[in-house]
Amino acid sequence: MEKTLVRKSMIMKGLVGVAKSVSESDLQIINTMTRREFKADELYVFPVLCCDSRLDRDQDRFTKDALDQMATLAKGVTGIFDHSWSALGQTARTFKAEVRQAQDDNEFELLAWAYMPINEKTQPIIDAIDAGILKEVSVGFAYSGLQCSVCKQSYFGSDCMHIRGREYDGQKCFTWITGVKEWYEWSFVAVPAQPRAGVEKSFRDKQEDEKLKSLEGGNEVEKLHEYLKSLGLEVKDDDHALSIVKEWKENADAVKGVADELAATKGTLTEAQNKLQAAEDKLKEAPDSAMAAAGLKFFDETRNEIVRLGGLLGESTKSLEIIMKGVTDIDSLLEVKKDYEERVNEKFPLAPQTKGTTSEPGKSAEAEINLKDYMV
Repeated sequence: MEKTLVRKSMIMKGLVGVAKSVSESDLQIINTMTRREFKADELYVFPVLCCDSRLDRDQDRFTKDALDQMATLAKGVTGIFDHSWSALGQTARTFKAEVRQAQDDNEFELLAWAYMPINEKTQPIIDAIDAGILKEVSVGFAYSGLQCSVCKQSYFGSDCMHIRGREYDGQKCFTWITGVKEWYEWSFVAVPAQPRAGVEKSFRDKQEDEKLKSLEGGNEVEKLHEYLKSLGLEVKDDDHALSIVKEWKENADAVKGVADELAATKGTLTEAQNKLQAAEDKLKEAPDSAMAAAGLKFFDETRNEIVRLGGLLGESTKSLEIIMKGVTDIDSLLEVKKDYEERVNEKFPLAPQTKGTTSEPGKSAEAEINLKDYMV
């Protein structure tokens, strides 16, 4: 699988050789990366200005976030020559990095620190660095985001119709490197940096060619010109034609957005209508207010009748009233009422209307009736 490999050149200027002595804290970091512990006088340490946020010759600029990501990836990145990915070409290794703000133009720079052992093999390299002969470096990395400076869209995305290096409404197009996912190496290179001509094209170059072909290749643009002219539109140039198509696409996207919102609104309305219908159906099943009031009245009258019958039997009407309020089932309430009616009838049987006419001699009919039996 091809990698999105990008290489950027940078001159180390006067930074090389600024610091040769190894601090105790740096030595501790370095020794976490080595198989044996080194002493300070066994190591050569030097700074490497890797890349910055200025516009480069490839019409790219790093964002500060991208440089910060590279700083987190810096520990262990190897230093080689001419991007030759060979184990024998490994010369140095970075152990820390930081993003700093330049004093002259306030741009951001990624400064890394590298080390190499001092021995017969590395001494010529150290001498070349100190003499200012080896001072140009190039970094090899893979980006995770590339944004067009004109439309702010992904540069290799389908919505971006701009080409780096060209001007649009007086604004020159370039790309922001918004993220870095891998940092492979940094290399000492000659001046100028290793030319891209004659070198196998990277995946990024192929993407650039494919985009250029899709926007300008073949006679597709000419066909677009003819089609727009057939609609009575005046087309100035290729960029103008593409801007018309882009405006159409934006309008189509806007219409689609409105259609999606309308569909969502219709769905919400349908759901509300279904809920309303369900509520109406449930309301039809419920008894009306008049019948509900009649049922409550029947409950109250039945409870009162039970309390009255209990009073005839000599029970506490207050207690019985409290007990009856707890009975909410109509069948149970009617059963209790029936029981009380039977007990009252047993205690107070109905007397015939002729009672008292056959009284014992010497007793009046009124004497045979004890009115206390009917007191509540």
